[in-house]
Amino acid sequence: MVAPDGPKLPSPAPARSVLFGLPPAGRRLPGAARAALAFGAPALIAVALGHEQQGLMAATGALAVIFGEGQVYRRRWRIVGAAALSLTISGFAGGLTGELIHQRIAAGGSHWWQLLLVLLMSAVAVTGTFVNSALRLGPPGGFFFVLAAGVGALIVGHGVPPGQAALWTAIGGVSALLVGMSAALTRTHSPEERAVVAAVAAVGDYAALDPVAGDRVDARYATAMKMQAAWALLDDARRTGDDPLAATLADAQRTFAGALHRNGSGNDESDLLFDTGRPAPTPRPSLRYRILRSLSPDSHAVVSANRIGIAAVLAGCSTVALDLGRPDWAVLTVTVLLHQGPDRVRGTYRGVHRIGGTALGLVLFAALYTLEPRGWALILILMTLQFAIEMFVARNYGLAVVFITPLALLMGGGGKYGDIFPVLRDRLLESLIGVAIGLTALWAIDRRAHRRVLLRNDQRVLEVLDRLLPRIAPSRAERDIAPSPRHPASPHAHTVAPGTAVLRRELEFELMGSTLGAIDAAHNEPEWARAHWTRHQRIRRLGHEVLAATRQAPGNGNIPGDTAQLGRWSSSLAELA
Repeated sequence: MVAPDGPKLPSPAPARSVLFGLPPAGRRLPGAARAALAFGAPALIAVALGHEQQGLMAATGALAVIFGEGQVYRRRWRIVGAAALSLTISGFAGGLTGELIHQRIAAGGSHWWQLLLVLLMSAVAVTGTFVNSALRLGPPGGFFFVLAAGVGALIVGHGVPPGQAALWTAIGGVSALLVGMSAALTRTHSPEERAVVAAVAAVGDYAALDPVAGDRVDARYATAMKMQAAWALLDDARRTGDDPLAATLADAQRTFAGALHRNGSGNDESDLLFDTGRPAPTPRPSLRYRILRSLSPDSHAVVSANRIGIAAVLAGCSTVALDLGRPDWAVLTVTVLLHQGPDRVRGTYRGVHRIGGTALGLVLFAALYTLEPRGWALILILMTLQFAIEMFVARNYGLAVVFITPLALLMGGGGKYGDIFPVLRDRLLESLIGVAIGLTALWAIDRRAHRRVLLRNDQRVLEVLDRLLPRIAPSRAERDIAPSPRHPASPHAHTVAPGTAVLRRELEFELMGSTLGAIDAAHNEPEWARAHWTRHQRIRRLGHEVLAATRQAPGNGNIPGDTAQLGRWSSSLAELA
């Protein structure tokens, strides 16, 4: 039990609600229908032309449509296009690797040649995990790129050249782009409108909490994240000025601020300030900044990538050693568990979901397998499975795995059928191996990584403040600004520092990273997080106060500052650093 006057930490959702619950996830039907249509349209065309195997690769490329769901239309086409290109490259690399493996084994080589596929898929998993974490792209992460490499390797075993596999994957990507943008013809501003509606509803629920019971930290965090997501989408849509939708969200934010104080949050400096003083977030920092800042052994991106790389290689090698036939399945299982980062509790939930969902999914696969679907029937079944996946993946991952399992197995089988029992046995064993190794990696490899991630993210906030504060009072001597321990002040700091707008973007990005790191630390090691919570929250409060005070700053100019306030900020920075 936490003392009543102690800091309140975010805690993971109860196991029962995560494993067996079906929480609301907004309107899933339109997105699920688009995913199924984009998935099936190019595959049906390929089947009509007599290219059933190629149709399965087209369906793989069409998975790019999932990456654009929830994004505003002015960004969606770029995101879907980038995902389609990445899926095509992954599928082509998998095809080349699979072709080499099949040639060597056909010539009498050992099954150990399958290690090439393990290494390729592990490399794709590491790259996808790093990029997704560094850019904070969110779901679905790097899983589908790993899947594309595995499917590409399997399809060439059915006689499809790697070049054709890549071509049809790209055709599927074009289908994803067309279908993903089709909603813009009828509802131009739908994504940001839905995000604002969700944020306003969350604020209403939080404001309705009983103030006598005190602040509910989990509800507070969830509401704040929805507010942040809604502002980000409005910024992406360029609707943060005088747009009525921005005014609606600003009203909700004021309501949220009032509810925070009423419920007991924000009464002293150890409580977290959830950005309630500013009307909107700044745009994202550049892609270059986000990648370069993550090139550190203490970054969330590197920690996640290292862990998934080690586990994927171990899982794949284990299945090759047992000659189970599908090392890709174990690598995919590890990817599912670890691609979202170092949160051990949530990773464990995903492991349980993976095993339970796979077991039920194999039952569904067996029922479909006995029908031996081919051609049109196979594609229609795959479309139905894809639709079901999209309907449930945001609500209960275990239930989604029930449909992911037969989808992946039917796609990898390429319409070829034989004795089903070895297939069921081997896929279940590979899943068990993947989950066992994935969970071991999650709990045993770099066990205290969450500590380094949080401390580094907090330090990043201080470093950006160290560069931003001099711009508030350029006439002050640089000696009055306390340098950070890692980055001492330079005699040329004022002349080489980037523009104010750039620094504010970096500061907000680092503050969000600080929050995410704190959540992971609180979930993984509550006692350690509690010991560091007061300092963490003081750093965040200082950062948000500076952001609030500089929101009207010119793009590259210096900011007039209040001398007394600046002195307090400088003193806080020196103490925290």
